[in-house]
Amino acid sequence: MKYYLGIDGGGTKTVAAVSDEKGNILTKKTGKSINFYSVGMNNARKHLSDVIAEICNELGVSEFSGVFIGCSALDDKADDTLVNELCSGVVPSDSIVMHSDVYIALKSVSDAKCPCAAICGTGSMAIAEDSDSVSYVTGGWGHIIGDEGSAYSIALNALKLCCRNRDAENKTALVECACKHFGVADFRQIIDIIYSPDTTKDVIALFAEKVGILANDGDSDSADIIRTEAELFADTVITLVNKADCDVVCLFGSVFKHNELFTAAFSEKVKKYCSKTHIRMSEIPAEESAVKLAREL
Repeated sequence: MKYYLGIDGGGTKTVAAVSDEKGNILTKKTGKSINFYSVGMNNARKHLSDVIAEICNELGVSEFSGVFIGCSALDDKADDTLVNELCSGVVPSDSIVMHSDVYIALKSVSDAKCPCAAICGTGSMAIAEDSDSVSYVTGGWGHIIGDEGSAYSIALNALKLCCRNRDAENKTALVECACKHFGVADFRQIIDIIYSPDTTKDVIALFAEKVGILANDGDSDSADIIRTEAELFADTVITLVNKADCDVVCLFGSVFKHNELFTAAFSEKVKKYCSKTHIRMSEIPAEESAVKLAREL
């Protein structure tokens, strides 16, 4: 039997799926991030090795006939040097391709003439393909200079608002929520957590879920942050949709999946400027799209 490996390497976690030659999904495993910009190349290799070892032990696999890796650290197809740096000695296959995580998301949208995939997870990015199969990308600038609409950006802006409210001695619901989430009695104690070398961006991004819950429960501060971030990312996608004349925008990532207010605000703005474009949640998981791409190798 031939085995094919597909990997969705996001900013927070890595999801790997394996299929046989007929496309039957045999197993899925989840591990830590392989975004080498966030966790470093050595950690990325270890995280990838851990996931693959778990799969190989379960299925008794010693080699994969094809491997396709979507990685959130990439903006385009990786060259052989980068593939070897991450995968050599880790991925048992002679046929490995690495591309961005949004690319494997885009390739899961098979029923559109000009598809667009919009991702809001730990980071944010969008990709589209026009009628001539030319690809365009917007967003994906990373958490330091971009990533509007991402869980990290939502969490960071919520924490910044908490700082201002703490200085003004305003005991808001958001401040209380942040204290509880990070396990501190006084919000000012969060400084030691935020600036600890052990605090990676995914740790901060996890707070976005709590901000979303507060927003859905009617907290105005949290709702304002969610709407602002949704509209900023909508601007990123609108530019792309108009450029590629997209007929479908497919939504991926934890923010879209778990935050109804965010999804509604995003969709409302996109529809305002791209009225003919259909917006929907993803139907095929990105890792399964990667498996399909691996079989096509």
